[in-house]
This record gives sequence, structure tokens and C-alpha cells, in this order.
Amino acid sequence: MELRQYPVIIPFFSLLFFLFGFNGALACGWSESPEITRLALFRAERKDFLKLRFLTYSADSYASPNVFSNQDELKNCLEWQKQLSMDINPNDVYTILYETDSEVFQSAYQSKTLGKVFAKNSFVERLLLRKNKKFLEYLIFAKKLEYNNIGGGKWETWNNLNYGYDNTAKLFADIGDYDKIFSSAKDGFLKRRYAFLLIRMNYYDGNPQEAVRLYDDYFASKPDTILTPWALYFRALCADDQALQNYYLSQVFVSCDEKTNAVMQHYDRSLTAETLALAQNESEKGNIMALECMRNPSPQLETLKQIYAYCPNSIYFSFLVGREVNKLEDWIFTPKYTQNSPSVVFDNEEWYQDYEKAKAENLTKDMLYLKDLEKFLIEILNSAKGEQKDYLCSAIAQLCFIDDQIGLGKKYVDLISENANESIVLQSKIQLALVALKQKNIESEATKELFFECFNSLEKAVGQDHSLFKSMYSFCRITAQKYAEKGDQATAGLLFMKSNIKKNNDYFWDYNPYFYAYLGYFDRFAKVKDINNLMALIVKKDKTAFEKYICAGTINTDLNVYKDLKGTIAFRDNNLQLAYQTFAEMPKDFWKKNYEFKNFLNEDPFFPKILISSKERKFDYVFNKAAFLKTLLELKEKNTATSNLKLAHAFFNVSCWGNSWMMVSYGWSGYSGDDYSDYIYGGNRSEREKKFQRGNYYNCSLAKMYYQKALFLSKNKEEKALASLMIFECDYVSFSAKANILGEENLRFKPGEEIYTFNSAYKNTQTFKKYNCPLLQDFIQ
Repeated sequence: MELRQYPVIIPFFSLLFFLFGFNGALACGWSESPEITRLALFRAERKDFLKLRFLTYSADSYASPNVFSNQDELKNCLEWQKQLSMDINPNDVYTILYETDSEVFQSAYQSKTLGKVFAKNSFVERLLLRKNKKFLEYLIFAKKLEYNNIGGGKWETWNNLNYGYDNTAKLFADIGDYDKIFSSAKDGFLKRRYAFLLIRMNYYDGNPQEAVRLYDDYFASKPDTILTPWALYFRALCADDQALQNYYLSQVFVSCDEKTNAVMQHYDRSLTAETLALAQNESEKGNIMALECMRNPSPQLETLKQIYAYCPNSIYFSFLVGREVNKLEDWIFTPKYTQNSPSVVFDNEEWYQDYEKAKAENLTKDMLYLKDLEKFLIEILNSAKGEQKDYLCSAIAQLCFIDDQIGLGKKYVDLISENANESIVLQSKIQLALVALKQKNIESEATKELFFECFNSLEKAVGQDHSLFKSMYSFCRITAQKYAEKGDQATAGLLFMKSNIKKNNDYFWDYNPYFYAYLGYFDRFAKVKDINNLMALIVKKDKTAFEKYICAGTINTDLNVYKDLKGTIAFRDNNLQLAYQTFAEMPKDFWKKNYEFKNFLNEDPFFPKILISSKERKFDYVFNKAAFLKTLLELKEKNTATSNLKLAHAFFNVSCWGNSWMMVSYGWSGYSGDDYSDYIYGGNRSEREKKFQRGNYYNCSLAKMYYQKALFLSKNKEEKALASLMIFECDYVSFSAKANILGEENLRFKPGEEIYTFNSAYKNTQTFKKYNCPLLQDFIQ
């Protein structure tokens, strides 16, 4: 028999052999970065934390704040104001020094239009006075250096001001004889500023000895200017001794804001002992210890105790306490409320070998560490004062909530003073909402109003601190789970969607929901009653503030989208009547105009895909779910051999092996694996799918049942032959699903008696002649 006579069945078996031969190669899906999925609720800050935000605990090398400290720049502006005139507005100084393009300023200077270009700028007005000529010359010199330090081409050139892009090589500004310029400066204010510029220039030009000399001459005595720590930074980088460099860098770190990031780039944490040996007092030792653990992701309680012993009111000690709280949230909350391990996993942790075992073992260890940290913070609380005490109360409360000590947590929230800073007050609102989440009736309107006030407060504050998106994501995710536990999947699903929006939303990444994004959570966890509740909420006219909030950006206003899901869930539950009634309420062209239905529901569902060659397949079938369900109900009512055979074909095709699988699922995965997790919506996809239609989606169990009924009822050999062949196919795809999708091991396929009957009793039928092949014969030898 020639191969061309059985083109249909060979591709099918080849596909199965391919799956067996490349186990796991067809895995699909996508994941998110550990930092995105990490949970964190604690974001309280002390007022000087701004410069440290990039060091907030993160799975990335550094956190990514949206607001940075400009305290150094403001101090510099105040120094200029003090030097020239107290009548100068510091904001005008800021405009010129930090917001004016160097080339624009130089061009205005050369054309003698500074007064016109910067009209009403009080700083420029003072610079243009004859007595301040030297100060203006310094600023021109500084702006030239600034221009020369900018890499790449520029939009304009010094001598030819035009606003078209210039692809020619950049023309550098002539700064003249800077040694002569420096020597001619007599004013101490200007002398130090020229000296700083020259220190920086010599460092970048590879002249560290000259940079050190200038520092020693003009800054070693620690003059009271913001330039002192800036100059010390470059002095540190010129040190050959790495421990000495560390020591200088630690002083820069605590003396200014602008260089904190740069310090962390150069600080060597492996030389803590050598650096401590250079410290002159306990405060310096505490600062060095703080730097040592600023980026350390492991437990740091013992180091915290040392830092506290050196400088108990240190802002850096407080900041590091917050990092420890965030670590515990990551270690405990992230595995609890997502499908992921903590965002930072250490080499000796085997999360991916046995997830549940690792989760349990690490939870025990982490809870012990939490109690140790909590105990230490409670012990030192009575010694704390002012903002530090408020901050520690907030941190202790958060630890209590992580440990489900709700009453004790509330006690420490109540200890926070009335004049606590805005950040700590905001954290208190989150914590009181957590109290309500655990202790109050979350279905009551009063509790929901409390939740809304918490959400609303976060929304108002997030513009100034994008890290609060993480708090919003985390609180929505935790709250969603509580509603799910109460059986309110409508609210839970909307909150879950809200958490996904906040998880990704940082003004650099727009969240654009599409058809399935509105359904994903409900597709996995909702029942028919939940979809009914959801649709009722969507059309509700007098929504509460809480309801308006959870619906904003999370709902599709076309109820037919949810009706489609309702009908799909009913169909999965084998409730054909409800599925038909639901689909019948929808527009007939819905499946032509929405989602991917027209691309995947476009073949005849009443003949098994597996018996059709690729050349024979036609994709012009107009699929209507209501009409399909109506036909199924009619076929069931008839209960004849022919109707059962047609029913069997339909149920084979709505399995993942057929051409109408989108009747049951919104997505198809060729290989899921028993540990497959949907990173967006949670849960184990294969565990859910294998229950669809009493197992029919993977195992063709309903299809096999109807084929068996057709085989029993039929008197027609062609029908019996086709039913026998398809029972074999159902058994084989069931075996394939167990081995390749569900990951069961050591399985061996054993065909049923039907294939032997097909090969003997029905060998003279047209069905046998059309679908028999050598590969099929292999199973009966």
C-alpha cells in the first residue's frame, strides 16, 4: 500500500512521536521579572530617605525611583545667593545652573543678550553688574566645561546658532588658560569653585596627583560648602589604597545627596574590616557598617545591632530596618500570593526542585527571623524618639501583620504620634486596612469604604513616589485573595486585575487591556454565579466609591464578552442547556468580530480533525456557538447510533486535539507540563484544564463515551468501523496527554480491543481502506 493512501493518520502519529522525542521543547507562555512580581507593602520613610530610594530592597541591582534628591543643588544655589545678594531668588539660580543649556547660556553671553534672554531672572541681573564680572566669568567657564563634557554631537555650535540638527563633528569650547584663570581668582568663594572644577577635570584627564594636591590645598580643611563632599568624592577615587578609598567614600555618602549612587558604584563591601580600622569615631564606624549592608539581600539583623550600637538615631539604621521588613515581605508574601519564589533566591535554596517543600522550609526559617527582628525592634523602641520612634512603630506593626498578629500590630500603629510625617501616616492607613481585612466583615459597606480610602490615599501619593505602585499592587493582590476565600470571585477578580495594572504601571509602561485581559482571572477561578454577579455589578448605576474604584480600568462594557465566558464555563461543566441559552442571547456575529474566534473556530466541528489531511482541511465554516449547542442538544435528544457518532465527533473536536477547542478554552498550549503556571493569572493551568468536561478536554472521555454508544447502537459496519477507530484515537490522545501534558512518567500505551476489531471485522469497509496505515498496524502486532 502506498503512502499517499494514508496521509491523514501519519502526521498525527508523527506529531505524537515528536512530542515524545522532544519532551518539553514545546513549552510556551511567558514570565515576568522577579522584581515586577515581588510583593511589598511597607514603604514608610523618614524625611531624609529620598537620597536612599535607589537602595530600597529590590530584585534588581538598584531600585528605580522616579524622584531624586536635589538638596545638594539647592544648597549650592543658597551659597550663590549668600555670596551675591540675599535679594536673589534661589529658584532663579537653579534655573541658570541646572536647567539652562550650556550652549544657550554661552550664546546669549557672546551676543550680549543675557539680560534679554533671561529677563526678570534675579540671578542674571546680579551677574551683569560690573562688580560681579568675575562671578559671571566663572559661570561662563563652568558652562564651557559642562558643554565639553557632553558627549556626541550638539544641535547647535558656538559660532553658528541654528536649530537644525548638525551631523558634523562637535566643536569644543575654548576654555583658555585655566591655570592662569585659576591663579587670577582672588575671592575665596570663586577660588574653591575653580578648584573643584579643576579637581574633577584632572581626575578625568588621568592626573590624580594634581587632583589630590588641589583637594589638599582647598578642601582638606573641610570648608562649609557643598563643594567639600563633591571634591572628596574625586579625592577618594584618586586613592591607591582601596580601604582608604572606601573610608573617604563613606564620608561622601553621609555628607551629600548627589554622590550617593556614585559612591555605591565604587564602594568595595569586601573590605569592611580594613575600612573600619580607619574610622575616627563610632559614628563613622556606624556609617561604614551601613554601607556594607546597603545592597546585601541576605538577613542583616546582626549588622543592624552593630550599627545601632554605634549610632542609635542614624537615618541609615532606620533605612536598613525598612530593607529588612521588605525582605521578609518578599520571602513570605511573594510565594504566598503569587506563583513565584521570592524575587531574590540564594544559591543554597532549591526552590525549583521541589517548590512546595522549599516554600514550607523557608517559611519556617523566615518566620523565626521575623520574630528575632521584631523582638530587637521592640527592645530598642523605648529609647527611640521623634520620627525614629514613629518609623520603628510602623516597622514593628508591619512585622506583626506579616505574622498575622493583627491585634498586636494595631497596638503599634496606635503608638504612632499625631504629627508623624506623611509617609508614615500613609503607611498607617495601609496597616489599618490590613486590620480590617483580617478582623472585620469585608462584605460590609463600611469596610469597603475603608479599603477605598486606603486605595485613594495611595493614588494621590504615587505621583511623587512610583515605588508606591508596588504597595498598591501588593495590597490589591492580598485583598483579592481574601475576597476569593469568601467566595466573592467577582470582587476578587477585579481586585486581581487592579493589582496587575498597578504592578506594571510606572508611567514608562502603559497598561492596555485587551479582550482576554478582562477575562483571564474569571476564566480560571469563576463559576457561573460569579459571572452573573460580575455582570450585575458592571450595569449597577449607583456604584459605591469602592465599586467604582475596582471597576475603573478593569471591566469591558460589552456584557457579551462576559456572556461568552459564562456560556463557556457552562459548557465546561457539561451544562449544555445553560450554555445554549447564554450563547443564544448574544449577537450572531460576535464570534466573527471578537478575539481570535474566527481564526480558530472556522472548521466543521462534526467530523474529527484527526481524520482530515492538511490538504483537505477547510477554514470557511461559519461558527456560531449557539447553533452548535442547539445541534448538540438535538443530537442528544435523538440518541441514535448516527446522532451519537456525530456527538462523539463534536466532543472530540472541542478537546485540545480537535478543531473547535476554542469552545472550551481561550488559549491552547501544545505542552504545559504538570508544573506549568500561568504567570499572569495564577494557578496550574493543566490542573484546571484536565477537569474540563469531565476530562474530555485532554482525554476525550466524553467523545469516547459517545463513540462507544454509537458502536453499541449501530448496525452499520461503516459507522462501527469509524467508531472503533476513533475509540482507539481517544485512548491514544489520552495516553499522550498524560505523558506529555500532565507529565506522568513510566507510562506504556496499551490499545483496547476496538483496534483489533477494526483490523479484522471491519477490514473490508471503506473506512478501513481509507484510514488504515503501517503505523496503525504497529499497534496490533
